[in-house]
Amino acid sequence: MVSPSERRAFPRVSVQCPIKYFYLPPSLNPPDTRVIDLSQVGACIEVPDPLILGSVIAFHIITSERGVVNVQARVVHVQAKANTFFRVGVQFVSLSENARALIARELEGAQQRKSLSEVTHGSFSQPFQNETRAA
Repeated sequence: MVSPSERRAFPRVSVQCPIKYFYLPPSLNPPDTRVIDLSQVGACIEVPDPLILGSVIAFHIITSERGVVNVQARVVHVQAKANTFFRVGVQFVSLSENARALIARELEGAQQRKSLSEVTHGSFSQPFQNETRAA
């Protein structure tokens, strides 16, 4: 288990990845679920069910490149949201090397998209001011 100080060594990055998790018995119409933010050691996910603290869950993260990350994670935080969904913090307990590589690529891509968005929408928002000089 990763201690709180070690967990903070891995920055969380905002992402928009859908999640596919499995209901038992299987559901014909599963709800939409997604990752809110992601790091190398865990994620914040939005789900329709109040998951039990300490439980281990399994799900798939669908990356922006359409990769599938098979995840086993421990529930470490649960917060009810106004829209009847729950924000759930999970800590990964089992990831393959391939899954780690897919997460690393997703994090890198999300950081690049964020940097590009900041350049095109943020940094140059100040109006141009003309200098006036005395003749």
